[in-house]
Amino acid sequence: MLFSSPGFLFVFLPLCLLAFHLTLWKAGGTAAMGVSVLFSVFFYGWWNPPYLALLLGSIGGNFLFARRLSRVPSRFLLGLAIIFNLALLGYFKYRNFFLENIGFAVGETWSFGTIFIPLGISFFTFQQIALLIDSNDGEVSHPPGVLDYTQFVIFFPQLIAGPIILFRELSDQLADLRAGKGAGLALFGPGLVVFLMGLFKKVCLADNIAPFADIVFSHATELTMLEAWAGAVAYALQLYFDFSGYSDMAVGLGLLFGLCLPINFDTPFRAVSMIDFWKRWHMTMTRFFMMYLYAPVALSLNRFGLARFTSQTMLFPLTVAAPILLTFLVAGLWHGAGWTFILFGAVNGVGLVINHLWREAKCPALPRWLNWALTMLTVLISLVYFRAASVADAHAILATFFSPGALVLPNWLSWMSVPLGLPWATLVVFTTGVFTIKFITWVAALGVLSLVMPNPAKDYDRLVPTPFLAVISAVLVWMVLGWLDEPRTFLYFQF
Repeated sequence: MLFSSPGFLFVFLPLCLLAFHLTLWKAGGTAAMGVSVLFSVFFYGWWNPPYLALLLGSIGGNFLFARRLSRVPSRFLLGLAIIFNLALLGYFKYRNFFLENIGFAVGETWSFGTIFIPLGISFFTFQQIALLIDSNDGEVSHPPGVLDYTQFVIFFPQLIAGPIILFRELSDQLADLRAGKGAGLALFGPGLVVFLMGLFKKVCLADNIAPFADIVFSHATELTMLEAWAGAVAYALQLYFDFSGYSDMAVGLGLLFGLCLPINFDTPFRAVSMIDFWKRWHMTMTRFFMMYLYAPVALSLNRFGLARFTSQTMLFPLTVAAPILLTFLVAGLWHGAGWTFILFGAVNGVGLVINHLWREAKCPALPRWLNWALTMLTVLISLVYFRAASVADAHAILATFFSPGALVLPNWLSWMSVPLGLPWATLVVFTTGVFTIKFITWVAALGVLSLVMPNPAKDYDRLVPTPFLAVISAVLVWMVLGWLDEPRTFLYFQF
């Protein structure tokens, strides 16, 4: 049941909101939270009922671990709890990948049955691991009860693809909801606008640029230079509007239920460095890896390095470069069981290391436009790996990026061939036919929007009811209904 599907928009969501707010009004916050949990259970079970047992089992096991760790901190028990979570994730998401690579390493060809990956397993697993660590470290002031814990994990707006929430961000809000002190309908208006904006991004923008990216990546070895660049840019825009659209919808849905969820995007294509980019892109995932992987690894290596080296030249690779590379290799693997995802992480990790090294060496500042261009180039290269069906396809596309011999023009630009000294480009028929005026229009429009579009999820508290806001909302509804056809799955659902 996609957020952009008619069944969700016109049946599930209205019934859920009506039941929740009526229960909140008549029976109080605890009962309303119970209603929210029941609807969330139905929402997840709709996808694949057998895996509902896996989700509920994960919630039950981690709840017991978290309660125990809150009362009696134990690094041994914490380790067991993390192994429990990673074992579930590893079996369902990574078993075949690791066994196939082990078989390749020993010269064997092994075949395995396909395992259906439970929706959202990477998200709800890491969200619970964060709570386990915080419980052990005393970061959770009050151990959550069964209802609070279940709502924290299973709340349907964030269950499938985040944002990855820390319990301390939600604990006071859940307590207020149970006590009848929650926001109730006060956030309903802003929540509706934020949700509609996310729906607009998904249905009207991401889904309309997607076919251009799909056709290019399906012909990875047959592209011209312009087609390769066109496909990479199209996919970057598709992914941004698809995932930021989902994240806006999640935040908006949370507000409809009186809960404020953290934002996941802050106009990342404005970033002028890789450090800046990862402060703006998939922010809750970045926060998770920085807090629970990078920070402890960097601290340990820093202590190790300071005890043995005095030269900053020796310390930088150990205390900065190594933790960053490890963190982003793991982050890449978190996205998917494949070498393309690992290389996606590696490209971003190397970009961040170079960024930190440039600052550490106090190199001259580059012009802002050049910083932006280099950042976007690094992001595009990494996203080619992220989208490509194989490493070979990714390398074919990237090779075409920088192959002057592949620079050809479509027929509608043949008039440029003589002034550019490209007579061989006059009668080219592109493999994909993607480089059209329609495509240029879409990319230009979405590129501008990615830089200038306001972030309603970040500034929802400014969305006070006005006639202008009502008109904007009506226009969004009209545009969404006009484009609402066969909904595409959100890209991050596969992770």
